[in-house]
Amino acid sequence: MNNKIIILIITVFITLTICGVMFVSFNYFLKKEKDFIVREEAIHYKAIFNLNGASSVNQRIVKCTKEEKGCFITFPKAMRENGVVLGYSDQREDIKPKYFEGDIISIDSDTTYYVISYKILKLHIDNSDIDFLASNDLECKSYNKIDACKVKLPFFNKKGYENRGYSSSSSSTTGFVFPNEEYEISKDSTLYPIYGTVSRSRSLQIDRVNVLPYGIIEKEDMCSEENYQTLLGYVNEISMKAPYLVNGGKISFVGDKTFDEVWGNKFVGMNFGPRRFRALDVRCSNYLFNNNYATMVHELGHSWDFYYETKIGKNISSESDVINLYNKYLKDNNRPFRDYSYSSLYEFFADMVRYYYFKYIVPSGGFNRLDYPSDIKKTMEKYICIANNDYDTTKCK
Repeated sequence: MNNKIIILIITVFITLTICGVMFVSFNYFLKKEKDFIVREEAIHYKAIFNLNGASSVNQRIVKCTKEEKGCFITFPKAMRENGVVLGYSDQREDIKPKYFEGDIISIDSDTTYYVISYKILKLHIDNSDIDFLASNDLECKSYNKIDACKVKLPFFNKKGYENRGYSSSSSSTTGFVFPNEEYEISKDSTLYPIYGTVSRSRSLQIDRVNVLPYGIIEKEDMCSEENYQTLLGYVNEISMKAPYLVNGGKISFVGDKTFDEVWGNKFVGMNFGPRRFRALDVRCSNYLFNNNYATMVHELGHSWDFYYETKIGKNISSESDVINLYNKYLKDNNRPFRDYSYSSLYEFFADMVRYYYFKYIVPSGGFNRLDYPSDIKKTMEKYICIANNDYDTTKCK
């Protein structure tokens, strides 16, 4: 065998050997590739704890690693100086917590949680020289980052005097906030009840004071118990049937002698005092249904008229639809109300209240026989709707 053939055989053998080795190696790689695991980088999430008015939290950021069962975080301990921590929420404005210290939950993204807490603010009411004060120490809770909260002011009474509200100064002659209203405080504060005599000389001999949810009722000693209970029953019914008419004022049942000395013998009732806290004197002895009851509704109609102004900015009697009704019936020969009602817009509106009440709310006596104009009915129901919707005029047409 010559040398060329030998060299060719050797070359072919080497080539086949190399190819075989490469084939075996590649096949081995393909087989093992199925078992090859690429290790992924671990995924981390974090919970961020916002103080939201609290003073401290043990951990501002808590991290967790995503695992098969989830990524778990534990809520840390938080504190509020001069306050109370309730827990946590994912909503900044919440006042009720969704989570509590030590709770463990799973998260699937970076999340912010807010500490839910409050501090207590206190209001002291000075009760020096006051015959009655429902409560002289009140408090409210200021939540999260809000610096203020509201307390509902209690009724107070000084026998025989006109209540003029509360003031931050004991030397004031009139208050700027009144019983049964909410008062906002941003720090511990003190208010003083303000009272005084009416413009006319008025000194009542009060022997009974009733503090009711809607206001204060006084009984003068010359008012008989029988008459007092009858009149009190009327006021209670008004408060249930037309609560918008009683807004926390004072009603005094006054004997004839005192009433004549103060207001004269031509009147049965008289409305006076601050707009938000009106006072009403009612003659006690003459308590026939169509007199005292109707008088109280009429006078409380005045109170509502003034109270409306504190809510909306103008009296109901100054609204254009009431003025249009007044002008319409002022010239009408067949007036729906008594002539006295047309002496002013105030009196006209008060009698709108009086006639509507006895025609539609508590149908009684001669009132239900009246040919009551539908335009007055419609107007009255509009303002009753506004009162019943917390004086939101957008809800009533």
